[in-house]
Amino acid sequence: MRISELYDQLCNKEFQDHYTGNLFFPAYMYMYDAEKEYEIEREILSIKERLFRPSNYLDVLVLDIFDEFTNYLKNEKFGKDSKFNYYLKHEKNKYKQVNDALKRDAYDGRFLKYLDNKIQNHLSSADEYEVAFVFIKGFGNAFPYIRASRFMNNFEKYINGFKLIMFYPGEAKEYYSLFGLLKDENLYRAIKLIN
Repeated sequence: MRISELYDQLCNKEFQDHYTGNLFFPAYMYMYDAEKEYEIEREILSIKERLFRPSNYLDVLVLDIFDEFTNYLKNEKFGKDSKFNYYLKHEKNKYKQVNDALKRDAYDGRFLKYLDNKIQNHLSSADEYEVAFVFIKGFGNAFPYIRASRFMNNFEKYINGFKLIMFYPGEAKEYYSLFGLLKDENLYRAIKLIN
């Protein structure tokens, strides 16, 4: 599916119903060539804008997983400092410990709840617009701390009342391949929006 076709799919009223999907699991993965990252970024914003127009009345929430993780760490206290600042100070002299801590924080229930709260606050403030979709992008920047497969396995219990569309810079071989180079686990429950 080309990115131009994705808009048509998202305009489909039946597809907008968050109760439709594979085994009623409303999560989808749109894969694209990592070399088209900037083009896809522009298209995501264009799709959001077009869906918001009065002809559709859809308020799409776009989250960048890397930005959200960074903001979460900046707001999490670690002693007198934030986790973000603490990790920055110690990333050179305690590389392994910081690396391991970041990987733990990425799947910690507090970070997942932080994302859920952001989505739920957006859903409750949508006014006359219906929120049918939450787009999550930025998995390339968040690697190796956040892997799409593990994120989905941990976040799936929060997907309720909307459809989640993950934008993944890679391809599906016999496994998911970030950037077409790095091996990732499969997302068995996310429906792939590809040709």
